[in-house]
Amino acid sequence: RGDVVRDSRVTRARIAIGGSASPGTSDSASGGAQGSPVTGLGFAAEDESLLLFAVTKGMTEGYNLGPTGTSRSPLRLFQDLEGANVDCSVMTRDGTMAVGRTEAVFIYGVDGRGPCFVFEGEKVKLMWFHRYLLSLSKRKQTDREVLTIYDLKNKLIAFTCEVEGVAHIVYEWDVLHVLMHDQEKSFVLSEKAMKTKLELLFRKSLYNVAIQLTQHDDASRQQDNAVLADIHRKYGDHLYYKQDFDNAMEQYILTIGEVEPSYIIRKFLDAQRIPNLASYLESLHHHGMANADHTTLLLNCYTKLKDVSKLDAFIHVDSSVQPEEYMRRFDIETAIKVCRSSGYYDHALYVAERSNETGWYLRILLEDCQRYEDALHYLSSIDSKDAVDSLKKYGKMLVTSRPEETTALLMRLCTPGAQQGESPHAAAQPSDFTHLFAEQPRALMVFFEYVLNSGAEPSSEGTLYSTLLELYLTPKLSESVTDPMAPSAPVWQDSPSAAVKQQQRLANAKEYPERLEKALALMKRGWPTGGSVKPKYDAQHALVICHLHSFKKGIVFLYERMQMYKEVLKVYMDENDCAGLLEAITRLGDENYGGDSRLWIDVLEFFGRYDGDCSDEVKQVLHHIEAGNLLPPIIVLQILSRNTHLTLSVVKDYVARILSNESAVIEEDKKAIQKYRKEAANMQKELHELKTEARVFQNSKCSACSAPLELPAVHFLCMHSYHSRCLGENERECPICAPQNYTILDMRRSQRATIADPDKFFTQLQHSADGFAVVAEYFGRGLMNL
Repeated sequence: RGDVVRDSRVTRARIAIGGSASPGTSDSASGGAQGSPVTGLGFAAEDESLLLFAVTKGMTEGYNLGPTGTSRSPLRLFQDLEGANVDCSVMTRDGTMAVGRTEAVFIYGVDGRGPCFVFEGEKVKLMWFHRYLLSLSKRKQTDREVLTIYDLKNKLIAFTCEVEGVAHIVYEWDVLHVLMHDQEKSFVLSEKAMKTKLELLFRKSLYNVAIQLTQHDDASRQQDNAVLADIHRKYGDHLYYKQDFDNAMEQYILTIGEVEPSYIIRKFLDAQRIPNLASYLESLHHHGMANADHTTLLLNCYTKLKDVSKLDAFIHVDSSVQPEEYMRRFDIETAIKVCRSSGYYDHALYVAERSNETGWYLRILLEDCQRYEDALHYLSSIDSKDAVDSLKKYGKMLVTSRPEETTALLMRLCTPGAQQGESPHAAAQPSDFTHLFAEQPRALMVFFEYVLNSGAEPSSEGTLYSTLLELYLTPKLSESVTDPMAPSAPVWQDSPSAAVKQQQRLANAKEYPERLEKALALMKRGWPTGGSVKPKYDAQHALVICHLHSFKKGIVFLYERMQMYKEVLKVYMDENDCAGLLEAITRLGDENYGGDSRLWIDVLEFFGRYDGDCSDEVKQVLHHIEAGNLLPPIIVLQILSRNTHLTLSVVKDYVARILSNESAVIEEDKKAIQKYRKEAANMQKELHELKTEARVFQNSKCSACSAPLELPAVHFLCMHSYHSRCLGENERECPICAPQNYTILDMRRSQRATIADPDKFFTQLQHSADGFAVVAEYFGRGLMNL
């Protein structure tokens, strides 16, 4: 117990250091040759194996002891026939062994001797602490010892001094204790702070060393990259002031993400340094740290340098890249603007197309490249909604330059599924594109005609009717270009010559009557016949348009449909169109077809003040007034007497017929008066006899049952006699005369009610053509005496 040597679980292996066997053989093959004393040992782990480094004064060897706990024989890895003195070998932090000899310090690994570091002087002691190698050596000229601390990774001497009488060296508590034989001369070494080290290196302009030192320092690696970026910035400034701009830019690029880009950009704005600035801006975009201003500046650099290859590499991407990913690479709008301003239109088009910027793509095609056919083809290939929005903004240039093709595209967009083979889509509103045809009214007319004839009923149908009506009624549709519907008519062409203008005027004069017929047909189509049918357009607006263009047929049609018959007659009266007036009054004055016969009175008044001979027309009017008994003859004569061109012969036949009719009426009235007087006299005589004389009843039969009259019997003054049993309970009234008496009583009650309601009398008087006849009727019926 406690004796490890006697523990059976411990694996023991005997190795003879300094044998003559070759590498790769076990120690047992060496024949047990006895070597020099061991001056240094070191262990290291390689994967799962344990390695042993052994040093003697004349040899350095390495062994693979195998995995821990196994009984495998040690395997020699290498053998070097040079060794070292005691304390002149040490294991490093990397699992290698440093062996110090007079000429240098050699590093041994699993493969044998590796790199060496030439340190002059006879090595007395080697020591490894932290990441430093301490070497205590003697100089050749003197016996004084030199203490040197090396940083092997950074290849620099961290400390050196001459010492005398070193007894021992210990590294503890993060400091190095150097103990001397003379204790008063002992001293302690501590590592300086990283900040102090860097300041020292900066003063000596050793920026590369500072960078390496920072990269290999554990504490610095755990911090952020701000310290390292600051070193690169200072190094770049140092190179910049030495006018080594290329290397300076290499350092500045390493500061991206830590140093403000404007600090570096300002240094390279000179024209001679544009290539360096471009490389920095490229790196900014590569790291995703660029903004719109950086994109602008980079593209300007490319354009100043005329480096199309770099511009292509910056803008063009693989076809598999999605638009969303492409838009994250740089500011799209800025790139397009810079490429446009520099004349690189193809690049601007590529950026706009890849990023689905429809508006920019069309602006470049139309404003910069004047590629109208390509713009139309592009609009036909994109989504309908995007195409509609784009046409609202940029369609005017297309309509002006390519009216036929653009109009055809608008027709497809405004009529869903109208074209064979197209997928249905939500139709656009034609009225939204009216402003595009400001200089192409003829194309607008064709466009609206197609939409209305396609059967579609857009919500703006009323606007279509009104606009199309105005186009039809406009005498001159186009004056700005020679052929507005020509596909290749340029916007910038010269003004038409006199011959061309004359040709245009002749064509318009021939076409205008056809358009007037279309206008009337359009109004009739939008307002079909029928009492309850509403118009598809604003009738008041259409009426204003017709008045502005003096379209008589349209005005007459609208007035008739709006039942403004007097306004219809006024149209003809204002133009003194007697024939048209008679034709209109014949149609509108017929009450059998919904007309108003009182309109004949207005026509008569018109002819009464007409300055000219209208004898035939007056005769026709008098015929209708006489047939309808619309006016008393005296008023008719008073109206016609104002016209000095009319003679008595015009009204002679009318007056003769009136007088003849009046004479006949008078004769009939006289006969009726005599008849009524005779009947009244008979009634008065009968009343007198009833009051003063007795009645003799001589009836022998009952007036009800026609049986012989028997007592008891009842006799009435109307000379009817009845059996008492035939009358029943109603003995006060004659059953035969009672209905007639009731009728007379009802008439009397109705007359009393009429007198109690004077409004009825005045209403009849107001709406009657002959008010005197109404008053006479009331007097004749005795209503005024009640």
